[in-house]
Amino acid sequence: MKKIKSIILTLIVALFANVVFAQLDRSIQPQPGPAPEFKIGEHKTFTLDNGLKVIVVENHKTPRISYQLTVDVNPVFEKDAKGYVSMAGDLLRSGTNTKSKIEIDEAIDFIGADLYTFRNGMYGMTLTKHKITFLELMSDILLDPSYPAEEVEKTKKQKLAGLASSKTNPSVIANRVGQKLRNQQHPYGEIETESTIEKITRDHLVHYYNTYYKPNTSYLVIVGDISFKEAKKDAEKYFGAWEKADVPKQEYQFPNKNIGTRVALIHKDDAVQSYINITYPVNLKIGEKDAISGSIANNILGSGAFSSRLFSNLREDKGYTYGAYSSLSKNAYVGNFRAFAQVGTEVTDDAVNQFIIEMNRMKNEVVDDETLSLFKTILTGSFARSLEDPRTVARFAFNTIKYDLPADYYQTYLEKIDEVTKEQVLEVSKKFIDSDQAIIVVVGDKNKLFEDLKKYSSTDEVEVYDIYGNLVKEDAAKLLPEGVNAETVIGKYVDAIGGRDALEQIQDIKMIATTNMSGMELKQTTYKKAPNKYAMIMSMNGNVMMQQAFNGERGIMKGFQGEQEIIGDDLENLKIDAVMNVELKYAELGVVVALEAIESVNDSDAYKLKVVNPTGQTTYDYFDLESCLKVQSKQTTVTPQGEFTQVINYTDYQEINGVKFPFIVKISGVQNMELKVSSVEINTDLSDDLF
Repeated sequence: MKKIKSIILTLIVALFANVVFAQLDRSIQPQPGPAPEFKIGEHKTFTLDNGLKVIVVENHKTPRISYQLTVDVNPVFEKDAKGYVSMAGDLLRSGTNTKSKIEIDEAIDFIGADLYTFRNGMYGMTLTKHKITFLELMSDILLDPSYPAEEVEKTKKQKLAGLASSKTNPSVIANRVGQKLRNQQHPYGEIETESTIEKITRDHLVHYYNTYYKPNTSYLVIVGDISFKEAKKDAEKYFGAWEKADVPKQEYQFPNKNIGTRVALIHKDDAVQSYINITYPVNLKIGEKDAISGSIANNILGSGAFSSRLFSNLREDKGYTYGAYSSLSKNAYVGNFRAFAQVGTEVTDDAVNQFIIEMNRMKNEVVDDETLSLFKTILTGSFARSLEDPRTVARFAFNTIKYDLPADYYQTYLEKIDEVTKEQVLEVSKKFIDSDQAIIVVVGDKNKLFEDLKKYSSTDEVEVYDIYGNLVKEDAAKLLPEGVNAETVIGKYVDAIGGRDALEQIQDIKMIATTNMSGMELKQTTYKKAPNKYAMIMSMNGNVMMQQAFNGERGIMKGFQGEQEIIGDDLENLKIDAVMNVELKYAELGVVVALEAIESVNDSDAYKLKVVNPTGQTTYDYFDLESCLKVQSKQTTVTPQGEFTQVINYTDYQEINGVKFPFIVKISGVQNMELKVSSVEINTDLSDDLF
């Protein structure tokens, strides 16, 4: 009986499938259905006597409430202390005149809430039952910040550490230089450097807060399980005492577009990859008639979807990169366009050409119906997913008031997407996608790219910049003194640290250094024994985290994932690094050394030596012209995430048994740490068992 039922069911399914198939003409593309409907909570507004504009969106589905406070001021020129505006926002919750940062953190954690501050504002979420406690904390943070000096200094150190890391990150460099070049004579063109961060004082933060944090230029958006009446009562109680005042207005013009295309090149020694960033300013604001069609046009060009044109061309067709993207940023003051990717040095020339081809296609060709329909669907899905976050609802409510948008602008957003035509996509592309007035920023090997990139410049010139967007004058290169070569520089270095005789008397070395990572102290113990044995142990609280050993022939690495044999080029390079006083033995080891230039390192001139192992591994060593000590080393590493340069700075040389050693070693790039040497022991007859 079961078998008969099974046969009948199979026949019914087959018959149904045949009927459906007979009615389906696959040569006709399915027509898109109507735009799906989403209900976005209606917002209501009121203004306190002090000028604070309050926006309320009721949503009683879950017992939680979010609060977003935005101080809406136009950008200011920060000049030689760039970074203090963002720091003034970041450090709002670092303490008040009645609570320390720790007390604030504990109070927020105790009620299970979130509260963070940012440039010109704060955002937080709490359960409805903890609303009063949360608002007491939020208003205290907003109205009475103390900006503790120790927190300011701590944040400055964190920013400096981040800058040290970004010095070798090609994407950060390309974006930073692009930002500076496309926003000339505008606050958006100011960038943070070590010098600007070091100049920031607590007074900068306090002055900015006292000048610009005023209720009459601010918005409070409340979303969640609260009634309009209750929100009005709370706003008056917790923010009504905030005193209004006149806020200065900044004057500046929209950045000028280029007359033609510029090429900006940032040199990276021996880079095997280049980072391309094609960029320029655009005048496109939220809610303008071109905003939605502009988003669709940009998504077709370079959203990152496999069917976007840059992705299809540079990744799928050419195989030049893992991904190629573009963005069209809307902004009340200055928006921007960017198209970017990381590619191999040898294909940089054609990759730039392919970017230009695809950008020109967007403004010269009408997109087909299938492509337009696909990217409408993608944008619709992205919009729908964003509604799951209360911050999105808060942002929509804020934008509606700030930009004077129709009350139903976001409620009918999906309908607006659906109404965009391919002719509108072409029109907006002609307006905002313009390779003829772009700045083509490339971070890569100048020696291999300079001539090839000239043809993309309207003036047939390539401008060379440093990592902070400062123009490098090629004719300003420092001339090498006559008679100085790699051997003489190494000889001066050997003499500076103690001399050949003192170095050759060293039979073994034990060095202990410590570093702090995420609040934990790590101890690194390094051993070397002549002629070529090496070991390193990294430990925390007496527990070994990682160790490496080389006995002259075999190398091993031990860690959480067990023991691993060091093989191939890694082993060959380790054989050279393990040699005691390796600088004295470059020739017999087959290491090729060349003096390339005099460059500035940490504001002092230094000889730049290129050191190439037999495996091809290349390191650049820098020796101070005055002291002759090694002050820096650079080495480029290619990882699945891209190309990174690791920089090691050597300072605080101290003499041990007639030989100088650096007692502070700062590492940035692939990993960031500062090693402080606590002891160096020489000729203690180390056991071979260590290796």
